[in-house]
Amino acid sequence: MKILCRTLFDCSRTGVTGHFKATAMPFQDHAGQWVRNQHDWNKSRNQQRNWETLLQIIGLRTQPFELSNPVCDAGTWEFTFITESEGVYGLSNDPDPLAGLKHDCDNVPMMINLDEEYGIDPCLITQGHAQNIWFELVNTALENSHV
Repeated sequence: MKILCRTLFDCSRTGVTGHFKATAMPFQDHAGQWVRNQHDWNKSRNQQRNWETLLQIIGLRTQPFELSNPVCDAGTWEFTFITESEGVYGLSNDPDPLAGLKHDCDNVPMMINLDEEYGIDPCLITQGHAQNIWFELVNTALENSHV
């Protein structure tokens, strides 16, 4: 099952982890940003934290694989991932096959004031007028039909 995630949170996969080390400056993170000082490091680390938070939520019910790196387009970060089992994110009382994933995400705190739009709520919201994260199934039947 292939799933697309879109979010308004900056969840760039920077690869910056651990503690700040001035001796490691300057370097380019995995997202291609230059890290030259502690301010740059903090921003890159917080972007990575948001990515790690999303991975932890996604991994609560299954082990995702074939994760794409988040790509930002017009203020929305998008990535895809695959799960081994159909229905792993379903809830028995909801026909939406991704209801469990949306439930797991709702109100989880996120880092803000990175490269996202100003004024976003500091937690994941999965429905309503302030929604800032969306999940949808990707039709892979067309991809698999090419012979």
